[in-house]
Amino acid sequence: MKNLRPICFLVFFSYVQCQTLQRSLLAAALNHINSQNYLQENLRDITSIMVAQFLQKSTYQEVQTIVEELVDRAEKCKVLKPQESPSECSHQLMTTFLEHVCDNQGMADKQEFSDCCNINNKARLKCFLLYKKDDTEYSDVFQIPNLEQICEVDKENQASVKERYIYETSRKHPFLYGPTILTMSACYETAIRSCCQEENKTECFQIKLEPIRKYVREISLRHHHLCEIGIKFNHKVSKAVELVLLTKKQPKANFSEIAKLAGDVKNLHQTCCEGDVVACVLGRKEMFQRVVGESHERIKNHCDLREKLGDANFHDRLIILYTKKVPQLSAQELVTFTKNMAAAATKCCPLREEQRFVCMEDSVKLILGALCRRHEAEPINAGVGHCCEDSYAFRKPCFDDLQVDRTYISPPLSCDQVISLTEDLCKAREEQFQTEKQKLLSNLVKQKPRATEMQFQSIIADFAHLVETCCQAEESEMCFRGEGSKLIEKCQSLLGHK
Repeated sequence: MKNLRPICFLVFFSYVQCQTLQRSLLAAALNHINSQNYLQENLRDITSIMVAQFLQKSTYQEVQTIVEELVDRAEKCKVLKPQESPSECSHQLMTTFLEHVCDNQGMADKQEFSDCCNINNKARLKCFLLYKKDDTEYSDVFQIPNLEQICEVDKENQASVKERYIYETSRKHPFLYGPTILTMSACYETAIRSCCQEENKTECFQIKLEPIRKYVREISLRHHHLCEIGIKFNHKVSKAVELVLLTKKQPKANFSEIAKLAGDVKNLHQTCCEGDVVACVLGRKEMFQRVVGESHERIKNHCDLREKLGDANFHDRLIILYTKKVPQLSAQELVTFTKNMAAAATKCCPLREEQRFVCMEDSVKLILGALCRRHEAEPINAGVGHCCEDSYAFRKPCFDDLQVDRTYISPPLSCDQVISLTEDLCKAREEQFQTEKQKLLSNLVKQKPRATEMQFQSIIADFAHLVETCCQAEESEMCFRGEGSKLIEKCQSLLGHK
């Protein structure tokens, strides 16, 4: 299971798409998701989502009134007895809610649920679900026309603005999974607070709210499609779809693991599609911890390696690693790419864990984005194409897992072509000299990718020592010719040249 990266999890993890929002919004979303008391802190909002998604014709005040009546039942999900499970509690909350609707004849008639109320509980739920309708004719993000007014409302009652957003989004997108609405509401709330501090509030709102609006619209369509498959055909069909997708994404993974994973994803889809928002939130949090925990672990290992090696040796390690993955790039391109990766680690690794995660995700997405644009302009190799085109959300772990490109055949270069020993090296600034040294390392790896790191580093160390010695000699050029022959001979031995 360790190596599985289920692409389809994107539908549950809206934090992934928050990557495309401003960094502050991503941080807000992650803090929101990772809270230890996530359910307790959001129980009222979770109940509001459930009510608004079923009672789409109800006003904001009507929804809040029903939530008040259900909140006591919902509160019991916070403190469970040893023999009680959260899923049982959420099921009881759902049952209580449907009974509440059916006991209120006026409400049932208004929502056109009278037929549903005449059948038993299991069939009743499916009947209620069939009445859900997506409203495509509305503005996706809740807006108040007067921007000064929304800031005043937020200043006086921050909960009101967030609750209104949750209400509007829930009733207009009845198939949008509850966890996504919660996370987007956190992004929305952060954007509002930020923009209300700006002089040009209109421009700020347009910039920060547009990505939220776009994401909500797109992911809602996807959730609706998935739910439609389950409701109309059978959730076993959903499992088959997931199984096919995961098998394609992870062709080398153990089939039994993929089958179990597909089953877990199918069950969570079913729970979320049935409007059981409490269970959906709990299931999504558990799956989030499974997947993102692996991402945190990767970043921790990355930073631990940097600390162990030091910045310079860490950069050299990245050059060796990525030259093997993408040898088609020029030595200069590889040095620049890995320099940016090393700089991201230098910037992000000293931060606290949560900030480190956000910082690395934010930095690496830009670096890999540039590499993918380079691939689009001039294809590099199949592995890079797969990582760039397959899933934006899992682009970094995809590149992490790329293996040596064994299809690449390097144009044969002699060691005197790879190693340039001239007096110009003595005039180079330190940064330029480091670049020349790293280009040499990359070219050696291209010629002999199976050699050990120690073999590469031995030649690089000799090269650096030779340059230092000869640049201090009275006759630098003569020194390079005499001492350089020994380095060339050592290089030829490594490359297998006579």
